Amino acid sequence: MFRNLALILFGAFALFFLTDFLVVYNAHLKIEKAVEQALDGAIIASTQEIENQRGRLELNENVAVGAVHNILKDNLKLNVNLMNEHFSDSVLKATVTYLGVIPRIEAQFDTKVQLIAGKIFGLDSFPLTITRHTPYLGEFK
Repeated sequence: MFRNLALILFGAFALFFLTDFLVVYNAHLKIEKAVEQALDGAIIASTQEIENQRGRLELNENVAVGAVHNILKDNLKLNVNLMNEHFSDSVLKATVTYLGVIPRIEAQFDTKVQLIAGKIFGLDSFPLTITRHTPYLGEFK
């Protein structure tokens, strides 16, 4: 009798903590996809079609960084401070780097994912860092 009760209790706690694992895992996947889409959107927003037709790839750095920020904010439904009910203390770092004259856009999104079961032990959030970059864009000429 006691063993069955202990197994039921253990199973309930395991399911309860599994929810936090799934919340963090789904947040990781969602942020990865949003950052990749933001990088793709930044390439489109920061290039000029006339320059592409001439065989030159030039990125406007300010437009690219702004596009990454705006697209990521829209995709994750974040407010101006890059926060919502699931993510807090978020920081986005987007840069354009060059290999010679070939550009590449890099982004790093740091956030804290709000937990459900972790609050029992005083762990309100789990830190998460996602880093993505485009390939050097001149490789596709």
